[in-house]
Amino acid sequence: MKISPLKQKKFSSLVLTFFMALTLVLSGCTSSASAPQPAPHGSSEPGATAEGKPFVLKVVTQTTFSDTIIADKLGFFADEGIQIEYVGSLGQGVTQYQALAQGIIDVVTQGHPADIAKARLAGVKITQVAPGFVDDADNPHIMYLVKKDSPLKTLDDLVGKKVSVSFSGVCTDGYIKYYLKNKGLDPDSVEFVTMNQPGQAEQAVTQGLIDVTTSHTPYGGVALRQGDVRLLATSWDIFHSPGAGFSARAFSDEFIEAHPDVVQGFVNAMYRARVFINNNLDYAKQEAGEYLKLDPADLSSNNFDQNKSIDPAYIEDWFEIAETMGLWEHGDISPEEVYTNQFVPEDIPASDANIVK
Repeated sequence: MKISPLKQKKFSSLVLTFFMALTLVLSGCTSSASAPQPAPHGSSEPGATAEGKPFVLKVVTQTTFSDTIIADKLGFFADEGIQIEYVGSLGQGVTQYQALAQGIIDVVTQGHPADIAKARLAGVKITQVAPGFVDDADNPHIMYLVKKDSPLKTLDDLVGKKVSVSFSGVCTDGYIKYYLKNKGLDPDSVEFVTMNQPGQAEQAVTQGLIDVTTSHTPYGGVALRQGDVRLLATSWDIFHSPGAGFSARAFSDEFIEAHPDVVQGFVNAMYRARVFINNNLDYAKQEAGEYLKLDPADLSSNNFDQNKSIDPAYIEDWFEIAETMGLWEHGDISPEEVYTNQFVPEDIPASDANIVK
């Protein structure tokens, strides 16, 4: 593909930004005083390494209600011969895609198709292998919270205001920029403030340090139950589409080629977790609350995609959003480049129906 001078400038900037941020990963992605050492990987034999030990899969320590937590706590990964190693939280401004490029983690368990596209444009070969959650009117991807006595009435009122983001991305500042641009309002007038510690933004809005949060689960629900904030709007109010919340679970192309059976096992376990959460939400909240050290009654949750395969229409939704935002130009990368439906999960074991008595 030949890139025009204007596109080349944007492309070079994207690559530079992505790899400059890599220098932050090792200092930020730790679970103790020292950086985690890479876990040994075995062969791609199904279920375990060649020595019969579980295959150790490194993931970021989970800070939100997730299918990863449920798949791990209920033994779905163990059933596939996979042992999850949580390597710690990421540093401010660092994404899982950068951590993957550094070998800090093996699999991306958060993020969206547009993030994968940005990573691929920056030279990181990564592919989505499974869906995660989708947007839903009752269980929205993003909650926009304001102080209880805030004068703000709609998202139109965000012009000139301070809005928290956990990092700069399509689903954080991107959704708001998309909304304001389509309304003919100035997205550049909004000041986005990075607050990536769990619960930090929700506390900051009550203190008047920011005007609006972009809250993910479970902390939006926690803040609402505490009663000091109110719901201004949700991501569903912007798009009215499940695809706008569609999240990605992804491996590097190198890992997929080297360990296809591990990837298949991961896909199997995550599918079981997604279906289980939707069918047993209260129980799943108990498990997630124990992991996150939060009261299950306070947790907000997502609606998880029960499709076995990745819906191409959801990928196209993200491309439309990203290209409207100007993250790349149409034709720089195609939707088909960011995902594969090679790994179809196995049917749910009948025993899963007996987990909750």
